[in-house]
Amino acid sequence: MSLLSLCTQVLRDPRSLVEQNDSPAGLARLAPSLLLLASGGAALFGAVAGSYRGGIQTFYAAIKFPIFLLIPLLLCLPAIHALWRACELPVGWQRLGLASLVGMARAAILLAAAGPLLWLIYSIHIDYHVAIILMVATLGLVGLPGVGMVVRLLPGTGMLRPVALMGSVAILGLVMAQGGWLLRPFVARPAGEVTLLRTVEEDVFSSLGNTMLASLGAYQDWEPAASGVIGRGAGNK
Repeated sequence: MSLLSLCTQVLRDPRSLVEQNDSPAGLARLAPSLLLLASGGAALFGAVAGSYRGGIQTFYAAIKFPIFLLIPLLLCLPAIHALWRACELPVGWQRLGLASLVGMARAAILLAAAGPLLWLIYSIHIDYHVAIILMVATLGLVGLPGVGMVVRLLPGTGMLRPVALMGSVAILGLVMAQGGWLLRPFVARPAGEVTLLRTVEEDVFSSLGNTMLASLGAYQDWEPAASGVIGRGAGNK
């Protein structure tokens, strides 16, 4: 199967793709191509996010976004597997791995498709905080459906299936959000130092809340330079 055909099937009929290749040979055959699609789409979107600052930041963001998609899935698969078993919906590791790869590839393709629009908005030199919010909103709009696709492709019926579905989405969503926070910056501050990673501080939710307030003009009095939000004490408005 060519990459173009695989891309089309991932978008149009992912369930059929998983059902037809739910075997060790099918997983081995599709895994490299799905990883390539996921890495390529995520890298393209990362380059768009990094283009807000430009230069080496574009490269940094492009290499970090595939990691942003891959690492949380690897960390979450054991927890999701245990959750489905606890809900009396046993699922094999092979099916779980294939569903995860298809869902991740779908999310990455949609992110790549949204990249040109985000790049166009960034090209008008919008405020830094607004740029972050737009990137996060894009991730939510096209990334969460991909995360949801992972669990929808898992088999099983019963009263506890909604619990397993919602629990799996919550696990993936929380780990991906905090994982993205640890891998920051993607959108680098115009006047800040360009670094591959920033120091660990706070969490993604408190920082995003501060960023939303800053985008509305409600700057904090002071925050460390490593933070994703710039306060008045740092000489920025």
